[in-house]
Amino acid sequence: MNRGAESSDRSFQLCRLVGRLRAEFVFEVEQEMGRQGVDLNFTQFLALKLLGHEEPMTPVELARALHYNPGALTRVLDKLEQRGYLKRVPDPDDRRALRLELTAQGKALRKRAIGCCDAVAGRTFDCTTTRERQQLHDVLSRVLEGMHAARG
Repeated sequence: MNRGAESSDRSFQLCRLVGRLRAEFVFEVEQEMGRQGVDLNFTQFLALKLLGHEEPMTPVELARALHYNPGALTRVLDKLEQRGYLKRVPDPDDRRALRLELTAQGKALRKRAIGCCDAVAGRTFDCTTTRERQQLHDVLSRVLEGMHAARG
């Protein structure tokens, strides 16, 4: 195998490893939420997490932030609204638009879900040192910045 192909294969293996890590993390977070009585899947959790620390967002803004299909997100939002975790309110600046806001129940559930996620993240990186976590964070941040820069 030539060096270019070998380098490409190693890069692909790194990408695959990152994907596997994400999948395992999502699975573990969903399991932890289930054990703690938090009835959410990971996408619903991410939606609540974003809506809880940002200004009220439109569904389209939230879909963009989650890198999610707006049509599929509508189903996620419908479920969250049916459960009483969020509400759609008129946009004061645009009568045609709606904004998404967490209810008091949604804010409380968001806090519990973040606790579940934090617990899993802590366990996930227990096998690493603080220095290793910082190095990994730095490398992955550079990779992500490079991807964004390449898009222009």
